[in-house]
Amino acid sequence: MAIKFAFSDECGHYSPVRTEKQKKAHPFYIRSLFIIDGDDYKNLCQDFAVLKQDSGLPEKEIKWAHIWTLRTHHQKGTKPNEKDDCFFLKDIDYHKIIDFVENALMLLQNLEFCKTVFTITNNNSNAKFSEKDLFKMHVTSLLQRVQFEVQRNNEDLAVLFFDPLCDNKSKLLREIYFDIQENGDFIQNYTHVKDSLNLEFSHHSTGIQLADFMAGVMAGTLKGYERSVQIFNKAVRPTLRNHQNKILGAGICEVPTNSTQRQKMREHFKKHCP
Repeated sequence: MAIKFAFSDECGHYSPVRTEKQKKAHPFYIRSLFIIDGDDYKNLCQDFAVLKQDSGLPEKEIKWAHIWTLRTHHQKGTKPNEKDDCFFLKDIDYHKIIDFVENALMLLQNLEFCKTVFTITNNNSNAKFSEKDLFKMHVTSLLQRVQFEVQRNNEDLAVLFFDPLCDNKSKLLREIYFDIQENGDFIQNYTHVKDSLNLEFSHHSTGIQLADFMAGVMAGTLKGYERSVQIFNKAVRPTLRNHQNKILGAGICEVPTNSTQRQKMREHFKKHCP
């Protein structure tokens, strides 16, 4: 039996009632996930640490959000202050960090097995589900695709790791995960997915940090940012899950399922990621 590790993180925010300001700041709510062989994780962590050191970056966790805070300061001709989460990066050019993100995601292509999945909610749509229902749809979509991927080998099992949210939301995630496992959906039994969700701090986990980069790159790609599109095409798309050479519905899933939203994404990716 082979154990698979699957890591997931989020980017953006969702609320059933969204102001124009909120929709502009967070046009999408995204969850990323990638699956690898558990046996490869140790080497991935080592390669990630070496890459960070060779890039001249501090050992402390670097988040995708840090890049855009640094970029904002750069445009204003200022530097982060001690209250900023990215203060420890104040003397580093944000372009250097973007290059590190790209090279870090490229590490996944060196692995014998890696598949990437994204679930995406467009906050400019008319979706008005409760946060609990939306989380359940995202987690269900991810679990389905993990099950489909891992069941290719009857003996394999996937263990899932999510970045914890605030206490109430972390508890909600665990409950949703357990409910899906117990009651199923059109998949009656998740026979290849471990029955309990693991929450681990991103600063302790190379896997969660890479999932954060993935979610951020996808957010930038959906917004049409040139550098994000470049990273997506070079470092993410080669590992993107597909079905019969189609990525929509397999590696990129709109949540909730909606033919209009899928067509918009199809047109967007055809334009930016041909």
